[in-house]
Amino acid sequence: MKDQKLGILTLQETHLIKDDEAALNATPGLRIHIKTSIDPAHTNAKGIAIVMNKNLVNTSGVKVHDLVPGHALLVILHGLPKPDIMLGDFNLVEDALDRLPPKQDTSGPTSKLNEFKTHLKLKDSWQTEFLDVLQYTFAQSAQQDELLPFSQDWEISPPGIHTDHQLVSARISSRTMPFVGKGRWSLPLFILNNKKLGDEIIELGKVLQKDIHLSKAQCTEEYNPQTAFAQFKEKAMNL
Repeated sequence: MKDQKLGILTLQETHLIKDDEAALNATPGLRIHIKTSIDPAHTNAKGIAIVMNKNLVNTSGVKVHDLVPGHALLVILHGLPKPDIMLGDFNLVEDALDRLPPKQDTSGPTSKLNEFKTHLKLKDSWQTEFLDVLQYTFAQSAQQDELLPFSQDWEISPPGIHTDHQLVSARISSRTMPFVGKGRWSLPLFILNNKKLGDEIIELGKVLQKDIHLSKAQCTEEYNPQTAFAQFKEKAMNL
C-alpha cells in the first residue's frame, strides 16, 4: 500500500478474527485501519477485509455493516446513503471472454448480478476503460469484476506477497473534484551540487535581468517580462 500509494485495499481469504483486527489496529506506528468479516462457524476459512491507508484516507467515523459474515462487508466512509463502489471475487463472469478458456456462466447468477448493479446504478469500470483488452487476475479462473462509478488508471499487477492472484488497482475520484496536475516543474536537488550548471544558470539569469529591464521601456505582446522569463526557464531546463 505504501509503495503504490493505495488508499483502500480489499482482501479475501483473510481468516482474521475480531481479536486479530483489534490487535492490528492497535499496533503502534502501523498507519493502516482494518475492518474484517469472518464466519464465526468457520474461522479457518473464508474471511474478507478492507484495509485503509491512514496517510491517504480519513478513517474517523467509519461505519461497518457485516452483511454476510465472511462473504459481504459494507463499509461507509463518508456517510453515503447507498454503495457507490462494489468489488470482489464473484466467482462468475458476465461475458465468456472474461474467462480463459472462454466459457459462459449460467444465466441465473449473472442476471442477479446485473439486476444488483442496475439497482445501485453501478457500472463495470474496468470494461469501460479497456473496451478491447483481455487481461486476467487469476490464470485458471474467472476475471475479477470491479464495479466502480468513476475511476481511471486501472491496472492488474503482481502483489508484494506470494499468491496465485494478481492485484487489481484503480484511481477513484469524485466528478466534482478539480483537476490537479503534476505540480510546478523544479530542478532535482542533486543539481544544486553541479557547479558548472549553476554558473550557466547564473549567466542566463543575468541575461534575463537585462531583458526584463529593457522590456519595461519597449513592452510589446511578444517582448515583455513574462515572455523573457518563459524563455529563461526553457533555456535553463534544456541545459
